Amino acid sequence: MTHHKCHIATARIGYRGRADERVLDTTVKSGTGLGAVFAPTWKLVMGVKRGELSWSAYVEGYTALMRDRYRENQAAFLEALNSERLVVCCYCKDMHATTRHCHRYLLVDILEKVATRHSIAFEYVGEVTSSRSD
Repeated sequence: MTHHKCHIATARIGYRGRADERVLDTTVKSGTGLGAVFAPTWKLVMGVKRGELSWSAYVEGYTALMRDRYRENQAAFLEALNSERLVVCCYCKDMHATTRHCHRYLLVDILEKVATRHSIAFEYVGEVTSSRSD
């Protein structure tokens, strides 16, 4: 069975996207609908912000949360991956080049694993900004 290729990008919350992109707000603060499925919990976010949770503990917690949500709502993950161009957004500054301490990068890795499991072609195309011209 041949599937399309899901091109996935990451962006800050202000990114509005292009006509051919599905932009998801994946934050616990303002995410709704499909985006909310991929949002961390307030406990995870505030734990890191307050210094009560290490990054490795956050990764473990967010990964476990996504596993639970996948088991509960596999269709939401497949719906996201059915997008030709998917952009996952949150409030964090782009830290990909340095620490990757942001759930949107964890989510890309998780979605790639789900895509592989379901034989969906997948490509991470990087961080995008509102000024993207291509």
